[in-house]
Amino acid sequence: MESTFKLPEPACLVDPLTESNCYIFTSGSSALLIDPNNADLINTYAAEHHLVPEYVLLTHEHCDHIAGLNDLRSRWHLSVIASKKCSDGIQNTKMNMTRIMESYLYFKSGGKLHVSYPKFTCRAANIVFNDPVYDFAWKGHTFRCIAAPGHTPGSICIVADDALLFSGDYFIPGEEVITRLPGGDDEAYQTVGKDVLRSLPTPIWTYPGHGLPFMLTQEVKKQYGL
Repeated sequence: MESTFKLPEPACLVDPLTESNCYIFTSGSSALLIDPNNADLINTYAAEHHLVPEYVLLTHEHCDHIAGLNDLRSRWHLSVIASKKCSDGIQNTKMNMTRIMESYLYFKSGGKLHVSYPKFTCRAANIVFNDPVYDFAWKGHTFRCIAAPGHTPGSICIVADDALLFSGDYFIPGEEVITRLPGGDDEAYQTVGKDVLRSLPTPIWTYPGHGLPFMLTQEVKKQYGL
């Protein structure tokens, strides 16, 4: 996984409804996205910076991390990379959470948020992997995708250039790991997912699916019972 060039800090676009993060890497006019949360935000950013999105990496199958995918695919020639279980999940309204998203947002807001969140599915990823680890190279950089079931069956963590970690819905600042949402499996988390999270390198700059980036250390891992 050695890379001659190290990645710069990615841009981060935050969806105003779900507060999910989309991360954007650029190389010249090319862009790679992690978790396309909002097509309008992403297309505006691409236009302002004269970018052409080429690849999308998905950390997991929940709708707040894939809500922009269909619109982006209709506009750009994208290759989407996901674990097999994530790819399966984005094609299912139960597993991608759109079936309950209106209720979820209502209860999460304490009854303050009334929104319409239409059900949707996405077609399968273009590049699908079943192995516990999948390595992907882009513009001289490496992205190691590591299966970490528990939050969802298809959850992964992504280590970029051995220097940056994209943790999806693991290590969200101030929140415990959630395994009670659609696809969540506490047994899988306890027996497999935790071992994966324990094995992640530290210290490493970490970019979660929600919230601000932070330095993951062994002390932070201990706060999550790892």
